[in-house]
Amino acid sequence: MVMAVELKVADFTQRLADQLQTLSEVAEAITFRLLELEERLAAQELRLEPLLEGHADSQGLLADDTELRLDDTEDRLARLEGLLKGIENQGVGRHLRPVVASQLAHAQEAQQESFLDDSLVEQPFLDEEEQPFLDELSA
Repeated sequence: MVMAVELKVADFTQRLADQLQTLSEVAEAITFRLLELEERLAAQELRLEPLLEGHADSQGLLADDTELRLDDTEDRLARLEGLLKGIENQGVGRHLRPVVASQLAHAQEAQQESFLDDSLVEQPFLDEEEQPFLDELSA
């Protein structure tokens, strides 16, 4: 009986040693895989770094452009508000300026040119007769 117990203990010890060996191999494989992934990540970060810097620069340019557009829009709104309220344009601010006659003439010229261009457009359906509507046909 003592021999049977010693055999069982030796068998359990051997199984435990085999399991620890397998666990050690799995941990080693995971460690190597993790190191490989870290190296790949570092390589990708090096490749992306110039792109990210370029993107940040373009975002800065876009932000500046957006800021300029917002300022222009604010100026236009202030000018319109001043015109609607009838505020005197002298001394109120640089953005509240009256429309210059040359600008008005230029706008009228552009409008006339667009009207002329529209009138020169060929009208392809002048030769065809007008078709009766469906409800006219059924009556």
